[in-house]
Amino acid sequence: MSGSTDPGAAGDGELAQFPTELRRLIEAELAAGNAIVELGHSHPAPPAGAYVRLTRKVTTRARASGGGLHFSERNSSIYSGEFTDSDRFYFVIEPPNPPPPEPDMDAIRRAFEPKPDPLVRLAERQTGAERAAPLGSVIDTETPTSRRQELYFRDSRPPHPLRVALERELTVLFTGELTDGVLRFRAHATVVGARYDLELWFVAALPREHCYRLTVHVSWADQAETHHEYFRKTSARWIEMWTRELTPSPAPETVEGVPERYREIADASLRAEAHLDSVPAIQAAIIEGLQRGGRYATSHKEGGTNITWRVDHFVRSDYGDDPDTTMYRTEADFLQMLRLFCHHEATRHAGPEPLSEGHIWKLILRLMIMP
Repeated sequence: MSGSTDPGAAGDGELAQFPTELRRLIEAELAAGNAIVELGHSHPAPPAGAYVRLTRKVTTRARASGGGLHFSERNSSIYSGEFTDSDRFYFVIEPPNPPPPEPDMDAIRRAFEPKPDPLVRLAERQTGAERAAPLGSVIDTETPTSRRQELYFRDSRPPHPLRVALERELTVLFTGELTDGVLRFRAHATVVGARYDLELWFVAALPREHCYRLTVHVSWADQAETHHEYFRKTSARWIEMWTRELTPSPAPETVEGVPERYREIADASLRAEAHLDSVPAIQAAIIEGLQRGGRYATSHKEGGTNITWRVDHFVRSDYGDDPDTTMYRTEADFLQMLRLFCHHEATRHAGPEPLSEGHIWKLILRLMIMP
């Protein structure tokens, strides 16, 4: 950091300029044995503000937002966390986390050792064999050019909240229909050139939970044979990631539950977002969600972005290699920025098929992180 000063030389004069909440935090930390190692006027503070860096992490209050302060977890070589006021002019920052352990050189060397020929391994497998998990909760059927996994699970969430969670995880939308008394949701995703067809069945409404079946089918028959082993491996990993929060349960031997309750829950699930029938309606839901505490956030090795609502305006805060803070006081300007910001994430599994604006905005709504 540049622009730093000796905290001892700065004295109480510069600390007196800090907002009351931050000054109280500093005083409480000093009383608890913490110390100021640096006081400066550069990143993360703007030139008109200042920061104080402590020798230890804050212990006199929760490392979370509240009480007039906003907290952000960081993991850089400069600092590990920051407390700031609503204007983001003054900061109390914590020391960086300890460096990660040294890499396991033996493991790295093993990774470069020659692997068995993939075609040999492919021939050694039982083609088309069904491998069932205990109690038949998961059935994974594999051929040289396809995979089909059927997962039975139970969940306390009714169909609509579960559908929303899956749409956020997969960044695709499901379409739902009630056919022959059974509620089904269907979706497809294109991942690294392979098409995944998904179907979620609402099997039964039980007294305290709901029974579901999720089927995922992917084929790579139209891909070059030299790539088949790659798609076999990655398809298993994608499905594992998408279903990691779902707890397998035995496939029901008979249909359980009360039919009238099932139909009531199914109808409510299909009506849940009937009001989101236009782009303006979806945008209004996004604005409302942000004003209730929702946010958008990304992070990567160069930094990240947080998008929030603050008092009477929207704020985009970029941190890392290119720090910046932008305020949006009109919904039109903010929504234009948000559309561009979320475009890649909202369309990454769309494949060659173009998406409508309504479809994209619905996925942008799904990407919001709610408290």
